[in-house]
Amino acid sequence: MLKLYADPAATTCRPVLLFAAEARLDLEIVPVDLMAGENLAEAFARINPNRTVPVLEHDGFRLTECSAILKYVADLISSPAYPYQAQARARINQWMDWFVTLFLQDYNYGQVYARVLPGYALAEPGESERRAWHLARARARLAVLDAALAETGAFVCGRQITLADYLGACFVTLGELIDFDLTPHPHVCRWIAAMKSRPAWAPVHAAFNGWRNAIQAQRQNAA
Repeated sequence: MLKLYADPAATTCRPVLLFAAEARLDLEIVPVDLMAGENLAEAFARINPNRTVPVLEHDGFRLTECSAILKYVADLISSPAYPYQAQARARINQWMDWFVTLFLQDYNYGQVYARVLPGYALAEPGESERRAWHLARARARLAVLDAALAETGAFVCGRQITLADYLGACFVTLGELIDFDLTPHPHVCRWIAAMKSRPAWAPVHAAFNGWRNAIQAQRQNAA
């Protein structure tokens, strides 16, 4: 039995939930409400000392980190989204690493979380300058992704969907929380539209969309 401790609205959980839904994995979901601070409780710290989600449990084996969990469950079912050919797998690993290092630093943390999560707000003085610095770098990352998608034509690593798409699309759509403008990157927009058209996308993203709608309503009321 596969058990996943997850907050369905969290960026790190959505890729695993999306892949699991499409692969029809028998996955027991144990909700962990990040907004309520359930991940900070001592009981959860015994599950993951880092106090982060997702956490996968499988027959006594425990695994953390979104990218590692995706690869593990893909291997369990020999998914074509994570092929065994060395170069194909290396390319997928490259892009997954890119999303969780270079892209996440400037886009997720430098742009989105800094504006919607108080604990990640950029400290004064210099907040606006720091945000602008991250914005320029995030735009540069998106330009790299856009060029790659222009070359591959469909998905990040080619014509077939891979784990890099499940991970990357959930990271990029995080920008919806702040109405981040992706229109300067048409191939990214086309790719996101294709990912959103997949049947599992809407049900998996119901909690995230609720969070997004609440933030947008709060912003409108404050205007």
